[in-house]
Amino acid sequence: MPTRSTPRSSTSWLPSRHAGGRAAEQRPIDAASATAAAWHTIPSWALVARQDETLGTPVERFEARRAHSHTIEINSSHVAMISRPGAVTRLIEDAATTTAP
Repeated sequence: MPTRSTPRSSTSWLPSRHAGGRAAEQRPIDAASATAAAWHTIPSWALVARQDETLGTPVERFEARRAHSHTIEINSSHVAMISRPGAVTRLIEDAATTTAP
């Protein structure tokens, strides 16, 4: 992902000191390595970031509906795990306790 576009598109809610590091972490998608979608057979959870300008909120909603995911929506950009860690943590904890044996 081009470094110049990353801070504007996917890290818009973060302080600039975090944005550059996020750009360096990005890798291209390798679609050839995917053989089957796990959401066909196991429960899934999704977080929709209402201000995501990278994927776009409509895409996130579509993917969550298609996977029949347990979904929450929050006001955040693409990097909700950094700008809204509490909401992300609660979603992960919900998934973990719901699927625990």
